[in-house]
Amino acid sequence: MAVRPRPAAQNPGRMLGSGMNPEDWIELTKRTECNCECVGQTFILTPEEDREDFVKVGVEIGDRRYAEAEEQLALGHRETARNLFGRASACYRVADYGIAGITDEKLEVYAKVPESFQRWYALRDDVNLEVVSIPFEGKEMQGYLAIPDGCDPDTPVLVFIAGATGFAEENFPRAAYFYDRGIPVITFDGPGQGTSLYYKQMHLTVDNFVDSVKAVIDFVRADDRIGDTVALYGISYGGFLATQAACALNDDICGVIVRGGTDKNDTLTKHPWAGKENFYLYGFMPKFGTDDIELASRMSTEQDVTDQLHKITKPLLIIHSKIDPILGVEGAKRIYDMCSSEDKFYAEYDTNSHCVTDMDDSASAFAADWMKPRMLAAAAAAKQA
Repeated sequence: MAVRPRPAAQNPGRMLGSGMNPEDWIELTKRTECNCECVGQTFILTPEEDREDFVKVGVEIGDRRYAEAEEQLALGHRETARNLFGRASACYRVADYGIAGITDEKLEVYAKVPESFQRWYALRDDVNLEVVSIPFEGKEMQGYLAIPDGCDPDTPVLVFIAGATGFAEENFPRAAYFYDRGIPVITFDGPGQGTSLYYKQMHLTVDNFVDSVKAVIDFVRADDRIGDTVALYGISYGGFLATQAACALNDDICGVIVRGGTDKNDTLTKHPWAGKENFYLYGFMPKFGTDDIELASRMSTEQDVTDQLHKITKPLLIIHSKIDPILGVEGAKRIYDMCSSEDKFYAEYDTNSHCVTDMDDSASAFAADWMKPRMLAAAAAAKQA
């Protein structure tokens, strides 16, 4: 088998911004792409004949960190073990991304992601993370609910919607910016995503993700520890899904953040990327539960909510790169222009990385700072009603 390179969508900003340890990133990059230690010299490409397989190296480093974590835990070194489980999870996550299709290798590697992620957070004293199961279509979606200490039971909740490939674990650090500001957050794998797709065969239809979001909102509202007021935050394809849900569930939410999103899925699935036409359409075939590319194409085209954007009246924040190489900028601008929200803001970042991943800290902090007061105001208004 040919040596697999770093996936084009896993740029350094995304890997590091999603929690990959710099030490592990440097080793992975050196062995698969270029020497970035920069000791007395600039970056030097690793010779082609010396480059190792990105997936195998990622898994190897992850397994090493996981074994080290168990060793440290046995010695009573909880903080070191916690750190190492987190490092392992990040390595498994980027390795998984490099595996095309739902193969035995994919299932084996991805299984390590939630397992190590959960062990990481089980040892953290600074985040109260719970693994939750959310009923949907006769099955259960796995999610993560985090409730800050001292949280008032009327506090609004952020529902974070992952994209086509990021899933709940990768995106929890972005949701955590709300947690750090006292807002409970929940991330989950809906149909076509992560554990729901790989292990429960929960596939996407044209519009069933809306029902999955409603299921999450109902789950939140059944929990007496947190409030009934909910905002949505979607990234990449999750930006489309959040927009689609906001159009249908406007009265059930208090606001929506669309980061790197669009109103038409074709702008993602049929946008050229990495030198290939329809790059992401093939990746959507297993999400749609079909091996028929024509059917997948039609389903993608039907995921179009342009004519429904006027239904969105709640506060809207668009976060988008100035030049988005994966889906362009037209969809984000249509959402902003065509929604009915009086309170809306278009935050354009001067970068060409998809979803502003190379400015992740700045974008994530701004998202939380912009939406939090609006969530609190909506919760206060609901309490007075």
